[in-house]
Amino acid sequence: MSASRIPMPPRADRGPAAPARPWYREPMLWLVIALPALAVAGAIASVVTAFATRDSVVADEFRKEGLAINRDPARDLAARRLGVSATLTAGDGLWSVRLAPGAAAPPAQLVVVLSHATRAELDRLVTLRAGADGSYQAPLEALAPGHWYLELSPADRSWRLTGEFVDRVGTLTLRPGTVP
Repeated sequence: MSASRIPMPPRADRGPAAPARPWYREPMLWLVIALPALAVAGAIASVVTAFATRDSVVADEFRKEGLAINRDPARDLAARRLGVSATLTAGDGLWSVRLAPGAAAPPAQLVVVLSHATRAELDRLVTLRAGADGSYQAPLEALAPGHWYLELSPADRSWRLTGEFVDRVGTLTLRPGTVP
């Protein structure tokens, strides 16, 4: 017997070989490409958002000591000690303030800081000038609806009065802020 090879017939269970798929038809390849691509897109979106928006300014007197953030009540205490109060009236685009200066000398002008509770881009700073009748007045266009915080102080910021309103002002009594 000779050791010659006898050719084997092709197996019936194996069909003809399938043609190879092009690389762009492989789902695993797209998974490998897509995950890093999504991470890069997310990082770019985060950077764009960080540079497009700015941090809002804190509207009150705060200082940071160590890890604690404390409200500074010095100007509120000064207004309370002097006995200062005021009544603000808003109407027809005009702000009018009647100041009861207590022991403080009436300033030549007052500064009103209007801070919207949720939208810092709406915040405003208004200077009120003393009129002949003893009131302080300034024009002001209509405010956007919402919750507003108001701070009234002289130009030297030696004391302050605070108040808040929702949507419309009408008449508002301003008093020194609460001191803890």
